[in-house]
Amino acid sequence: MKRNGLKYGYYLLLPLMAAALNAQSPDHWETILQPGDACTYYLPQAPLPAGWAEAGFDDSLWLTGTGGVGYGDGDDNTIIDPAISVCCRYSFHIDDLAFIEALILDMDVDDGFVAYLNGTEIARFNLGTEGSPVTWDQSTDSYHEAPLSEGRNPVRFIIQETHLEGLLPGLNLLALEVHNFGISSSDLSSNAYLHAGIATSDNLFSPTPYWFTEPFRFDSTLLPLMVIDTRGQSIPDEPRIIAHMGLINNTVEGYNKPSDPCNVYNGQISIELRGESSLDLYDKKSYSIETQTESGTNNNVSLLGLPSENDWVLYGPYGDKSLLRNVISYRLFEEMERYAPRTRFFELILNGEYMGVYVLIEKIKVDQNRVDVAKITPDHISESDISGGYILRIDKTTGMEPAEYWESPVYPPYSNFPRITYQYYDPKYDELALEQRQYIKNWINAYDQLLSSINFDDPETGYRNITDVGSFIDIMILNEFNKDVDAYRLSNYLYKEKDTDGGRLVSGPPWDYNLIFGNNDYAGDVKETYNWVYTKTINPYWWKRFMEDPWFRNLLYCRWEALSESKLREDHLHAMIDSSVRYLGEAVDRNFQKWPILDTYVWPNSYIGQTYDEEIGFLKNWISGRLTWIDAQWGGRCESLSEQLIIDKTETDFRIYPNPGDFSRVEISFGTEHPLTGLAVTILDLKGRTVVHFEREPLPPGHHHLNLPDCSHLPDGIYIIRVSENSDWIFTGKYLKQSSR
Repeated sequence: MKRNGLKYGYYLLLPLMAAALNAQSPDHWETILQPGDACTYYLPQAPLPAGWAEAGFDDSLWLTGTGGVGYGDGDDNTIIDPAISVCCRYSFHIDDLAFIEALILDMDVDDGFVAYLNGTEIARFNLGTEGSPVTWDQSTDSYHEAPLSEGRNPVRFIIQETHLEGLLPGLNLLALEVHNFGISSSDLSSNAYLHAGIATSDNLFSPTPYWFTEPFRFDSTLLPLMVIDTRGQSIPDEPRIIAHMGLINNTVEGYNKPSDPCNVYNGQISIELRGESSLDLYDKKSYSIETQTESGTNNNVSLLGLPSENDWVLYGPYGDKSLLRNVISYRLFEEMERYAPRTRFFELILNGEYMGVYVLIEKIKVDQNRVDVAKITPDHISESDISGGYILRIDKTTGMEPAEYWESPVYPPYSNFPRITYQYYDPKYDELALEQRQYIKNWINAYDQLLSSINFDDPETGYRNITDVGSFIDIMILNEFNKDVDAYRLSNYLYKEKDTDGGRLVSGPPWDYNLIFGNNDYAGDVKETYNWVYTKTINPYWWKRFMEDPWFRNLLYCRWEALSESKLREDHLHAMIDSSVRYLGEAVDRNFQKWPILDTYVWPNSYIGQTYDEEIGFLKNWISGRLTWIDAQWGGRCESLSEQLIIDKTETDFRIYPNPGDFSRVEISFGTEHPLTGLAVTILDLKGRTVVHFEREPLPPGHHHLNLPDCSHLPDGIYIIRVSENSDWIFTGKYLKQSSR
């Protein structure tokens, strides 16, 4: 079996005309060809002879056998030696073409192929683009495991109506050119199933296999309808391919049909698969798309009322049978008056096949309508520009280059918690100048050092002055409320503001919440409505550390008290669920006709409802139980916020430059309206220790510039520079020391 951690088993269907989606269904389906039927085959060692895929070709010198032809997995009827490719010809008869209403080709293939009907290409998978030449020794685009050996259905192709016109009365030929990823590959499979939709009740061919399901016929929907055509190309994990997308939303008429004009979007996109475990485990795939102009440049557009942009996610809820968990979480965070990716439900038709209910989601990125921080470009390396904004991520590093992430050098203050690994996210590593990479890496490492220090909660030198504390509280409330198994450690986004915008570290936006609200069976008590997530030792230690600060705890209790009386009130959350279910309407039934997984375990379900209503009932009951438990821990503990609890901001007229720098030549500037006597400058490290202190002569009113002594001997990191008068602090600022730029 070939696995090697590569992706396999995704569906591809050739484009089907919109009219066919609304065509009358066949009386029944039968199988014309299947493994075990007679064939002729040829193992090429040179370019194939002309016309080999046509019905009239003389194949008398070819070998005879039974399909499928291949080796390696024990699923072949005709065994061949290892080969880079094999060509097979299957003949079949049709007495009356009027009885054939539709054709489907199901391929249990390893690794890729091109199929021809009477010499015309009708399907292709994992072997170049539609219509492109194929050489006899060409390798497939990637590995692909034959799905039936994995207990999954073959890759399906609905044959276009125009290709049905190529059927002949009497003798017809299905020709297959099956290719391997490499000559040293451990297996090759070419099991073909050609099915026909029969217009009469008569039995003309063979019964369909036990796993066969009829294609879903789609008429109309009240939800927006998206139609994507990849023009015969398979959608890879990466890189993206070019495709066409139409988006229909008849807000006045209401109903949306595949044959309607595309009145929201009608143009080019690039598309690729997205996800990790879900990509391998779920038949229903999710995708990342980019709306493009015909020349391939970004095409910023508004989709379904969302702010104009070009990067989007098409999320296909599958293991979450409520279809709602991500949408509810993002909406709730938005109701907390913080940015969360906006969402819209729609139904998807991909290459002629109905794919069910999907969610259009804004991709996380720097944008004035998404993560609204200063946009940094490679030439922004001056003191005033380099400080932001940056989006970082804590997540798996699978498939990433080592330079794209780094492990913090700081050991947590608790022996059983891991060091944190950070990723450059937006801008990406290769979009940043060297100075920018070093700046944000040094800054976040210094932040980590500060949190792990004994004086982390000092009101002046601790984390409060460089942290958007409210965002960390709101993310914590969201993660603990929905009890996300991946909370804090995966899909955890952070962003650093530019210093002129506050310069603080912000937690969020939230992302990837399909395994929440009890939808998890592999992580101990995570499926239960009791206990915390932030204390688990697989997570970053930050929130455990924050909770050691009484000031932070009190802010958290007060925020919980306010939210539990409004946005986190049980009746409000249940109403949010009910309104979403009403909006989805009959689309729920269609989704589970396409994907009949109700009453079936799908990883990692802890609960298996017999019906959709039962799934919704479980979701509501779990939420109610969780609210009750958290309120018993956090409710009623808020103390009135005093003046001492207000975070002091850095004085806006106090400037340190160049910043960052190597501390060899630093100047501070500030203004004062009255004379300063007993003036002193103190430099402290993040543990609150004084490393430099010197006194200055009195200064008159006005704006002043002071040069600091050479401090280049100090270690790299963040320092606090304070100006005091008679031991009272009047100005405080942060300085990042880094030796090489």
